[in-house]
Amino acid sequence: MTTEKAKNSKNIASATSGQSESKKELNQKTSVEFSVSILLGVVVIVLVAATAYYGLVR
Repeated sequence: MTTEKAKNSKNIASATSGQSESKKELNQKTSVEFSVSILLGVVVIVLVAATAYYGLVR
């Protein structure tokens, strides 16, 4: 069993080292998506507040 664990840990280490660039790209994409979703949420809240203020939504 200890040899299996050693082999598995080596395989995991080699797999993660090869994916370092894709992790950076994924983090960057996630950051952009988060920023866009926050911006859209703020815009929706402002639009709802403005329409409620002017009496278009009851």
